[in-house]
Amino acid sequence: MSNAATPKIGMMQWGKEVIALQDTPLPVLYFDGAPCLSHLNGVIGITLTVTGGVPMETGGVNNVGSVVAHLKCTLDQALLLAQRVENSEGKSN
Repeated sequence: MSNAATPKIGMMQWGKEVIALQDTPLPVLYFDGAPCLSHLNGVIGITLTVTGGVPMETGGVNNVGSVVAHLKCTLDQALLLAQRVENSEGKSN
């Protein structure tokens, strides 16, 4: 056993509140494309897909696709994401 102190959970600004960040990281999603976009009742939907090779019993490789995630956000949030950055040459976070 280690005598190291337990790391403290981080905090971040969320609107007008400060909230705690979870101490375990979430998985990172890799995707090849976003072939499906939808809009229903002010909610934008984006389907993320990935392709990859699967070996076949007869030899060779079959290229298959799979959905890796469904993203959902409000129309206002989607429009905010699409806006240009005013100072694109400035320091990034």
